[in-house]
Amino acid sequence: MDKIIIEDLQVYAHHGVAQEEKAIGQMFIISIEIGADLDLAAKTDDLHATISYAEVCDEVQNVLQAKTYSLIEAAALQVIEHLFKTYPLIEEIKVRLKKPWAPMGHHLKYAAVELQRKKEDKHDWL
Repeated sequence: MDKIIIEDLQVYAHHGVAQEEKAIGQMFIISIEIGADLDLAAKTDDLHATISYAEVCDEVQNVLQAKTYSLIEAAALQVIEHLFKTYPLIEEIKVRLKKPWAPMGHHLKYAAVELQRKKEDKHDWL
């Protein structure tokens, strides 16, 4: 399957269990792999035959900033559901949502979740 890949998009949002995280916010880093048939776009060089990664970045930012979630799992799933609803060409999505400054009292590069869904598996987004 063809893929569109967006690596390490930075979005400032207000997700977390701690009240400080919800009030102050922090930077989140999201990577997305979108599986779709891109053959027509490749053959025609037509933007309308593909999924604009610039638009996807805008959509993801809007989803992550529209609502506050306690868990990054919930935020990642909302991104997936929104993208399926917005772009019918998408067949599969993998989202990795990183929280680099997770307040856990440990030194680490980041905490993250990775969710992957196929259009055929769920129908909530159709």
